Amino acid sequence: METRKFYGYPREGFVPETKQLPDGTLVAHADKTPFWCTQDGRVFVLQGNNWSQRKVSGLIGHPAYGRRQPGGCHSGERYPHLGHAGKNYTAHKLMALAWMGPIPEGWEVDHLNGNILDWRLENLQVVTPEENRKRAVILRARRMVARQDNDPSKGPKNMKPEELLALFNAYNVAGDVYEGE
Repeated sequence: METRKFYGYPREGFVPETKQLPDGTLVAHADKTPFWCTQDGRVFVLQGNNWSQRKVSGLIGHPAYGRRQPGGCHSGERYPHLGHAGKNYTAHKLMALAWMGPIPEGWEVDHLNGNILDWRLENLQVVTPEENRKRAVILRARRMVARQDNDPSKGPKNMKPEELLALFNAYNVAGDVYEGE
């Protein structure tokens, strides 16, 4: 029996808890948080009968070398987040919770286009860690191809995954070898 490596929206069997904003926009509740999310990535909080849009601020992640950059963020911080009652919630995980349901333990939310600043529902999938790493390798190989040759006919979109992985392995500085599926 083959297990699934990812799931996206709509997730089979999950029905999001939804409401409509006064302008008619549909929002879904991110379970166990105070947040409601639209499919285009806007985040709201319902206080009484009033909806207030929350700004996704700052970046949260792992500090690198303990240095601070202008604006107060540690260098190396990554994921956009929202704070509420002393807790931080990453925007991409809120979207997944709201529209795709609970994230299984050990699984991760992946940005399909590789842009962590794009947490729209259509750009997210919940994947196994192995699948997330494999996708990161392919994205990295595509970026390497784009830097190696500016000929559009040889661009990453026109290459097969096997060719991208072979190129990645050829140029990989870390010495890791990845195999295709």
